[in-house]
Amino acid sequence: MRPSITHAIYRHRLIGKRVLTSMGRWLPARLFRPLRSAAEQLAFRVRPDYQSDTLPPIFHYWSSRYVAPMMERMGIRSPEQFYFDEIIGQAKSNSHTTRVLSLGSGACSLELSLVQRLIESGIDCHLTCIDFNAKLLAMAQANASERALAQHMSFVVQDCNRPGDLGKADVIIVNQFFHHVEQLEAFAASLDAALEDDGVLLSSDVIGRNGHLLWPDVGTLVSRFWEALPTTQRVDRYFDAVQNDYVQVDHAAYSNEGIRAQDVVESLLEHFEFEIFLTFGGCIIPFVERRIGFNFDPANDEDTAFIDRVHSADIEALENELYPASNMIAMLRKTGTTKRQSHYPVSPERHVAMTREQRDKVARCRIHTVVGVLPNAFPTQ
Repeated sequence: MRPSITHAIYRHRLIGKRVLTSMGRWLPARLFRPLRSAAEQLAFRVRPDYQSDTLPPIFHYWSSRYVAPMMERMGIRSPEQFYFDEIIGQAKSNSHTTRVLSLGSGACSLELSLVQRLIESGIDCHLTCIDFNAKLLAMAQANASERALAQHMSFVVQDCNRPGDLGKADVIIVNQFFHHVEQLEAFAASLDAALEDDGVLLSSDVIGRNGHLLWPDVGTLVSRFWEALPTTQRVDRYFDAVQNDYVQVDHAAYSNEGIRAQDVVESLLEHFEFEIFLTFGGCIIPFVERRIGFNFDPANDEDTAFIDRVHSADIEALENELYPASNMIAMLRKTGTTKRQSHYPVSPERHVAMTREQRDKVARCRIHTVVGVLPNAFPTQ
């Protein structure tokens, strides 16, 4: 498919999302799943930089002011630096080439940067990137050759939803990918089989409600702050319109976005122990993400004061265990091999318990929401 055609499709993606959402309602799962996967591959092929480079400036204001200090208290400077430091730590105890495995690597920009730094630091390593998007991996392989990194990297096309032999690894990285995996149980088992007994599994990921919907108690706070906004700051880029009320969207209705995000932690606990478990983000997330976040200017004092107030309410709710967080940074080891355990604001087990509590509230309340882009529908998660 020519670039001009794929970019045209991407520009009109809302129509495609509506069509896919409708099809998902009447097609059997076995027929709809390949369509959903194909749409996701197309989106990431057009925008391989989507995860980082398209976030609004207000996100970086919030994350640098509030999330960065949380990470620093746990010895983490950034997810990228976290991965780098832990690979270095593993390499120091190895007498062999340190084997790193990255799942759901996409265009591998993170992985290319990591290998470049590791080689410059004198680390003997080999990093294998696995993704189901063959075209993105082909791009990454070409970039590795251009940067003289090809001998330190491998690129494997594989669907992580299917059980498979991943080889053996001293370090496994799952960066912003768990929430795209539907068959989490099989995936977690594959990771367990691949990780060496003294190895580490590292992740920065989304662990909130499926489809990036809001849990009931999160939605209550979001609505309260939404009502305080002027009309000019209620523009929703998803609908390209002003919304009197905050409208929830189930992104899992047309893609793998958040397909089983709420089950990630529970699935991992079946095979691993969390040595580090930092969670953050609840009612603040809609106001700093792509749909709404561009309405706020980090250079405007009123805007930053609003974000400060939302974050203050959010962190108070998280610390008081009113609802589970939507994001995590974590280091895991095989069960029984953790050297220390550092959790904030809750343990992974408590996160799972709170998730179940919110799921029970959804079942009782059947809160009116939007599934995909269709009104008057209820979430099924």
